[in-house]
Amino acid sequence: MSSRSRANAWRLLVSVLMLLALPGLAGAWQQAPATPPGGVPTSAVAEQEERIPAGQIPLEADILRSSDLTGYPIDITFVGTDIRDVSRFFSQLTGLNVVVDPDLAGPVTVRLFDVPWDVAFEAILRSHRFGYQVDDNIVRVASLTTLAAEAGDRALLAAQEELATELETTAVRLSYADATELQPVVEPQLSQRGQVIVDVRTNSLIIKDTPEAIGAINDLLTALDIAAPQVLIESRIVETTKNFSRSLGIQWGFGAVADAAHGNTTGLVFPNDVGFVGNNNTAGGTQAVGISGVPFAVNLPATNPTAGVALTMGSILDTFRLDVALSVMEEEGRGKIISSPKVTAQDNVPASIESGRRIPVQTLIDNTASITFINANLSLAVTPQITAEHTVMLDIVVDKSEPDFGNQVLGIPTIFTRRAETKLLVRDGGTTVIGGIFQMSATEDERRVPFLHRVPLLGNLFKSRDTAQQNNELLIFITPRILEQ
Repeated sequence: MSSRSRANAWRLLVSVLMLLALPGLAGAWQQAPATPPGGVPTSAVAEQEERIPAGQIPLEADILRSSDLTGYPIDITFVGTDIRDVSRFFSQLTGLNVVVDPDLAGPVTVRLFDVPWDVAFEAILRSHRFGYQVDDNIVRVASLTTLAAEAGDRALLAAQEELATELETTAVRLSYADATELQPVVEPQLSQRGQVIVDVRTNSLIIKDTPEAIGAINDLLTALDIAAPQVLIESRIVETTKNFSRSLGIQWGFGAVADAAHGNTTGLVFPNDVGFVGNNNTAGGTQAVGISGVPFAVNLPATNPTAGVALTMGSILDTFRLDVALSVMEEEGRGKIISSPKVTAQDNVPASIESGRRIPVQTLIDNTASITFINANLSLAVTPQITAEHTVMLDIVVDKSEPDFGNQVLGIPTIFTRRAETKLLVRDGGTTVIGGIFQMSATEDERRVPFLHRVPLLGNLFKSRDTAQQNNELLIFITPRILEQ
């Protein structure tokens, strides 16, 4: 047998059982149905696929209180059935206690297939402008007008009872919260006659209201008067410098003479003797000389030389002399500066810390001198916010300013500033880089004799080189840690 045949057979069996169980159901399709006293509607045909016995369907009354209806699916047909009989049918079907107002009447004609019973019940009531109230497992069915009037009466009765209730006065002393800040939170919770006063001296709220309202306000204050979490914020400013310089220089000069004293005259009447030396006179009239006193023809020494070698050579009669000097310099420097300001702050409360100098600056306005101070500080200002995921949102400003006494204007030093301002999210105990600056400068200087420095190989005798390189790097790290209470 196919699945469809089995389903049809099962449905037919259920229908027969319901015909036997529900008297008068055979006349369900008549235009003017009859309802036997105390029985279920004779015009109702209830069918379910894979139906479970009545009373075993989930009967939680909360189903009717929720917009997410999840009742057991049923197939039903009502033709001109009175609403009271329909309510009685759902009562027997589900096991709920259904109470119908005496003045409630009206025919119901519907045909629904595979619909949750609670969806069907609400749809039928809405189509007739009826509503219901749920009290535990009792469902009361009445017209919307009746239910609205009763709701108004209950509200009026509650207001009258509240007006008749004797007021009480209590003082709630707060431990962590500011009473002034919580007063606007408490005021909307007061009843019509309630009032709240702040006692600043004891940080207390004096509440006068009904016992019920005071109890609710006490619960609210207990939930709000808690210790605010704190965050330790540590910032590290790391500055590194690297300097390198190298200088290579050369100096050489020569002197030659031909005269009678050295026995090497030219043999001419004119010129009979000749002298020839290099000359490197500077603007001041001084000149550098070699070991033998011969002035240098090429004077290109290294800048601030740290080492060198000199060589002098001459002929047997000292009629020709050559002096050569090589000088070199190489310098390398490394530096690191670490600044680490720390500050502890409460959640959502600004905090700051600073250390440094205040530089006085004199100004003259309308012949009146005044002095103002400019900060040159290492400072950290932050406002932390702890999120529900236990991370920390930081609104942070890190500043490191220093006076540069080597550069002054009218006797006032300039200020060298390193500053970062940002807003970021960091996990608890995590470290992140909020900013960095890298600077590199490289220079090459060459001093040389015009034209001669271009001669291959020999051109090195007519030039000197200076090389310098400087690297500066700035990194700013931030680490927040939530402090356990």
